[in-house]
Amino acid sequence: MASFEQYKDKNGDKRWKFQAYLGINPETGKPVKTTRRNFKTQREAKLALATLQSNFENELSKKEKPKKYKEVYDSWMVEYEKTVRGSTLLKTKRIFKNHILDQLGEMYISEITPLKIQELMNYWAAKYTTASKMMNYTGLVFKYAVRFGLIDRNPVDSILKPKAKKTKKQDEAFYDKDELKLFLDILYKYSNLKVQAYFRLLAMTGMRKQEANALEWKDVDFKKQTVNIEKAVSRSATGLHISETKNKGSNRIISIDMATLEKLKEWKLDNKPLSDEWLIFGKAESVRPHDIMSLDTSRKWLLTIQDEMDKASDKPMHRITTHGFRHTHASLLVEMGASLKDIQYRLGHTDIQTTMNVYSHVSKSAKEKLANKFNEFIDF
Repeated sequence: MASFEQYKDKNGDKRWKFQAYLGINPETGKPVKTTRRNFKTQREAKLALATLQSNFENELSKKEKPKKYKEVYDSWMVEYEKTVRGSTLLKTKRIFKNHILDQLGEMYISEITPLKIQELMNYWAAKYTTASKMMNYTGLVFKYAVRFGLIDRNPVDSILKPKAKKTKKQDEAFYDKDELKLFLDILYKYSNLKVQAYFRLLAMTGMRKQEANALEWKDVDFKKQTVNIEKAVSRSATGLHISETKNKGSNRIISIDMATLEKLKEWKLDNKPLSDEWLIFGKAESVRPHDIMSLDTSRKWLLTIQDEMDKASDKPMHRITTHGFRHTHASLLVEMGASLKDIQYRLGHTDIQTTMNVYSHVSKSAKEKLANKFNEFIDF
């Protein structure tokens, strides 16, 4: 839309000018208008306007060039990697590489519909128990695209996520009191002192294996019967490192029972560390204070012990992971009546909601006791 007008310049000569609307600036959202003057003829003015409009549209097309999901992901990752720890960053990149980019990477982000995302959600849900988590990560890139005006809405917000099926593994992600006693009996019978101290410490404190693997001897106060948890092993693209704990709430000093302290003392006498700066559970035959043990080593130890548990029970026992000892400790704290605040501090949860979720995983024994108490209460 343009208007042309003839006028006289300061010398009295006839000239042409125009006012024109070129379009919307995509960066500001405001209309772009221009006025040009001093043309000898109307035809010259119209040619100048045509050139202006062509140049504006060319620049606009460059700025609005459709972006593929992978391109937006790359921009988002530059921002995201500054906000998380190395281990989290590595896991995130693996999820995108192994699942998300393979499905969406080459698609233009503006053409990815909620229907396409729903189909992908259904596909993942049929194959992976972590499907919802994968979709949450997928949505972060769309959210970034919305923020910068590449798309109008996040298609992930429109889909339905199938309810995760509760598996037997989820139901039995921890040991009850009797199972833990059997585990410790087998542990002391078939494992060396390092393995004994390691799993006893996990079971009796609920600390994460990443925290246990980063402990130095100076972190254990044998007189005060406490352990200071302020470090954790994290994994990045370059390997294992000792860094900060998962979050601020994870930094804590917690009490240790005497039997666990005695087991640690036994291991220290056997291990003969050169100083209290050495890792308690460092790599076998460490030559440096901070030779970090692989995070997979404890899993190998655990499988060997669980095989012996099967033999001792004359039947296959359900299997838990190393992280399952954290759930075991939490469920036993619930069973003994510990307060939410005490459990939150001991486990190093920043968010009380995380601690409240523990109550949905109480041990079988606690559930049975609750039923028995109710029966006694009503007395009929």
